[in-house]
Order: sequence, then C-alpha cells, then structure tokens
Amino acid sequence: MSVLFYPTRDLYVCGYFHDGDLLISRKYVAWNDPSKFGLELDFFPALKTVTFANAAGGVPWYAIKKCLEHPTVTSISIGANSTWMCAPPPTPSDIPPHGSRLTHLSYTPWQWRKTESVLYKTDLRPIYALESSYLRALVLSMSRTAESLTLPAETAPLSEMANMDWPRLHTLSLVGRYTDPDQCRFIPLLLLRMPNLRNLSIKVMQCEGMWRPHLLKDLPETILRLRSLKVSYPAPDDPIFSCIGDGLTSLSLRDSPRRYFVARYGSRALSAISPILSASECLAILKRISAPRLLVLELVYQADAAEDELLQYLPEAFPLLQELELHRYRAQPEDSVPYLHVARTLTAIKYLRALYLNLDINGTPTSQTWMYDGLEEDNVWLDLRDEWGLEIAKVLQPNLESFEYVAVLLHCRCAGYWVRYLPGRIVHDRRYATDADAFVDGPRIGIRKLLSAC
Repeated sequence: MSVLFYPTRDLYVCGYFHDGDLLISRKYVAWNDPSKFGLELDFFPALKTVTFANAAGGVPWYAIKKCLEHPTVTSISIGANSTWMCAPPPTPSDIPPHGSRLTHLSYTPWQWRKTESVLYKTDLRPIYALESSYLRALVLSMSRTAESLTLPAETAPLSEMANMDWPRLHTLSLVGRYTDPDQCRFIPLLLLRMPNLRNLSIKVMQCEGMWRPHLLKDLPETILRLRSLKVSYPAPDDPIFSCIGDGLTSLSLRDSPRRYFVARYGSRALSAISPILSASECLAILKRISAPRLLVLELVYQADAAEDELLQYLPEAFPLLQELELHRYRAQPEDSVPYLHVARTLTAIKYLRALYLNLDINGTPTSQTWMYDGLEEDNVWLDLRDEWGLEIAKVLQPNLESFEYVAVLLHCRCAGYWVRYLPGRIVHDRRYATDADAFVDGPRIGIRKLLSAC
C-alpha cells in the first residue's frame, strides 16, 4: 500500500484505486488490494468524508461497512467510475439495524448509461437490481440523520422513502432518468416529509408516457422556504412555484438531457423526451414566484411571441440578479436569432455580472459541422460565434457596471463548452467552461459508434 498524506483538514477523499490513477482533487491517493481497504482509515481519526472515485465494478459492501464503522465518518460519495455493476449484494446481517450516523450520501452513475445500453444492446436490469439493493440498505437507514442526498431516480427507493420522515434533510438531488412513469408520483409525497428542505434539484430525464410531472399535487400547509430549486421540464401549473418562499437565491428551469444532445443523437439513442418550456410558459412560472433575493437564474425555452415580455420581466421580478443562463431555441428552423436585441433587453438587469447564452444558431447540433467543431479548429461557424460573442459583450459592458463577461455555448465533439467573451477578448478555457450537464466521455461510451449511429 502506498499513501500520500496531506494535512487532516484537507484529507476528505479516501478509497482504493488502480496503479496509474491520479490524485483526486490533489488531496489523497492510495492503491492496494481492495480486500484490505479500510486499514488506512485507522490513521485518520478525524476523517469525515469518504469518496470512491475509481472502484471498478462497484464499491463492495465490506468497504462501505468499514466506513460505517468508522467513528467519525458521516459522508460517503460514490462517483460514476465506482457504481455497482458486479459487486456482491449487501449482506442483510451487516445492514445497520437501528440506522446509521451518515448525514451525506451521494451516488451518481454515468448519465449516458442507458444510451450506451441501447447502442450496444445490453441489459441494465441486473445492474439496476444490484444498485437498488445497495441504495435501499444505505438510504433507508439514514432517515433520522440524513442532511444531503444525491441519488439516481432509476434505483432510489422512492416509494419507501415517501413513507418515512426526513427531519434533518436540507438537500435533495435526483439525477439520472425515470424508467417508469409511475416513479414520479412518489416525489410529491416525499417532499412533504422533509420540513427543513432548502435545496431541491430534480435533473431527471423523462421517459415515454410522462409529460412534465408535478413536484407537488396541492399547496402544502406551510411554505417550503427553498434557497435553491433546479427542475427539468417543469409543469407551469405545478403548485410548488406558489409556495417556494421569499428566500430563493438560485432557480433553474431547465432540460435534462440538454436539448442539443437530443437533437444530435436523436430520441432513439437517448430514450428520453424533451418537453422544454415555451417563453410564454417560462413567464407564467416566473410570475408565480416571489424571489426578490434571486441571484442566479437559468431558463431553457423555445422562443414565441412572449419572449420580449419574459426578458423584460427579469429585472422587475429579480432586482438583485447577478448571473443569467439562457438556452434559447428557435420556434422554426428558418427563424432568425435576434441576439443583439436580446442583449440590449438584458442591459436592464442592473447587477448582471455574467451572462451565459446558448443560441440556436448555425453550426449547432442540427448542422453537420457540429461533429467536427473544435475549439482550436478553423471553422466558419466558430468565427460567427466569436463575432456574435464580441458584439454582445460590446453591448453589455458599457451599460452594466458589474458586467464581467458573456459566455456563448460552443458545441464540440463530446461536450458543450462555454467560450467567454470580454470586450475585445475571447477566452477559450476547457477546464473552466465545460457544460458538465452535457458531457459525453468519448473513450467510455465509444463516441465513434455514437456518431456513426446518428
């Protein structure tokens, strides 16, 4: 075993990895026989967080049990390269009978695994069953202590969770995709069992047979007091938008997966629907929300006659807004994109610091040039985006005292990149600007097959 030690205050990542793996967040790395995992934990009596970043086949239950037995560990995170695929199922006798002391659990499978399964004709059901057994063993024992949960909608024990109280939970994040339309009906019941919820994120792909499921069925007796809300494909008449509370600082009405990937790969490969909002529907939702302290806003919409009213409403409703992200799609392919008009309208947002724009222009996923786009390549559409980005920055900078940059989305082979524009300057920075919600890991999914299948 080889271990690299850092000061205790920085040591929050622990796990077993294969030779050649890199440091995780530059904090810690160890590689050894997985069966000996946990011996190093005894050297860190104040350790709180354990993150598994690269455990091939999944983190076995004995490793999780070792973490649960550590007197100070209260947080476990399992990344996309450590998900349960062939690990032995948990042993019932080892499951904590009276609950655990875990406060934070994050389990985030790869978002494109269903796409890969469709392309390669593999069966995910055994993996889902294994994953479900682990999550049920971990999550259901946390109801009294849980403060933050990040779980995949495919396999989270939502029905059982909806029958339990979660008195300390302040952050709930659901990712992945629904595998059955009935799964979403547990969400309204679950939210009512979380009295201290402050951060809610439902970034879940919808399946056939669904259409913008509600997060709440009726108005609750008390307001939710949310500080952050992210929801993909929201329903304009969802009661949740009338009871968020005045403390909201971050709001995202978005898509999942990104619509430009749906356009690029097609619904057959993604096996998901993309019912994004119209500008009119976005406006209807925002008019139901009272959020005078909102600082960050993301909107994904298809343009219609209400777009001007929508953009003009933002400074009125959210006077402190600092960061705005707009994914704007044309109603018809032949429609022009009034990018300078959009920019001029947004100069009324007094404290706007950063503007992110995904403009539905030529050279985006529906164009053949998209698959060959690169940040360093000589491309006519790249030049056009640069021209637009600099023009937009030139409009915003003189009118906004706090303005720092505008970022325009650049569609490349396996991701979307935010290219930042300052007046007279272009900043191409992949590390800083990746649109993480739209990343396809080429070597893992076999991007060549994806491209050839489209």
